[in-house]
Amino acid sequence: MIISKNIPGILLLTALAATAQMGAEAPKTSITGYLRDSGCVHRFHEVVKPLPNGCVEACVRAGSPLVILTKDEKVYQPISNDIPDVDVRQKLLPFAGKLVKVTGHVYSRGGSNAISVEQIEVAPEKER
Repeated sequence: MIISKNIPGILLLTALAATAQMGAEAPKTSITGYLRDSGCVHRFHEVVKPLPNGCVEACVRAGSPLVILTKDEKVYQPISNDIPDVDVRQKLLPFAGKLVKVTGHVYSRGGSNAISVEQIEVAPEKER
């Protein structure tokens, strides 16, 4: 019997392949919401859309993580479509504070939601 010395590598590749297959099964959909800084979304429930006081911009410049807040107050963490995940912040920055439509695969776990950012565009206010 031959035992491979690279068992951790083989296990990692098997786990990545299984994860990729599970990710492919997640539904592809679009969500519409405001691209906000996560701190304000969680601290100030009365504010759904960004205020025109420069608050969002200041938080984003300071490095606050970005999330998408929908009309029904679901919060989605933007992630990449890659495994391992890569940073999508630069892709999102031009849309900070705006109502956006994001298309990708949606994932939920333990009350947390994420969407892979395959496409992002400004959404008209009436879509909300």
